[in-house]
Amino acid sequence: MSKLGAILEKEIREAIPPFLFFFVLFHLIGLSKAVFVQDYSITSLRAAFTTVGALIVAKAILLVEALPFAKLPSASLLRQTVWRTLLFAAVALLFHMIEEFIPLISKHGGLAGALRAFYGEVSWPHLGMTALWLVAGLFLYCICWELVRIVGADEFKKRLLGTSGSAGRN
Repeated sequence: MSKLGAILEKEIREAIPPFLFFFVLFHLIGLSKAVFVQDYSITSLRAAFTTVGALIVAKAILLVEALPFAKLPSASLLRQTVWRTLLFAAVALLFHMIEEFIPLISKHGGLAGALRAFYGEVSWPHLGMTALWLVAGLFLYCICWELVRIVGADEFKKRLLGTSGSAGRN
């Protein structure tokens, strides 16, 4: 396998867990939004945009993780989890704000019109609910991230999936 192929394989393998997490989380948020605004139509465009959003945020999370300030030296598990949750939430909320803003650009014919309409047309209670979903979900993700880091991926899989062996029986 070429060096580029190996790098690409590593990137894809690392992106799968956050992608799956955000895929489920964003679809749950979309479902909550549909219930909130009583619009029960699920369009393929909405689902595709949610899936692409999950891919983008998963990659952004991996980029944030690579930054030197993403890891607090000698911090407790709780402090490390809260710190990462806040970092990841800032990135995810930024992407969600962009997701809300993009339709306004096409609706209002440009950036200036979209900026004027943004404050009036965005549902702030919905945005607050979405932020709560994101932060709570990210906190759960970060707890799992830290547990995998502490016990190792193989042991975590054994315990989670209950594979046969002595480690899965405890």
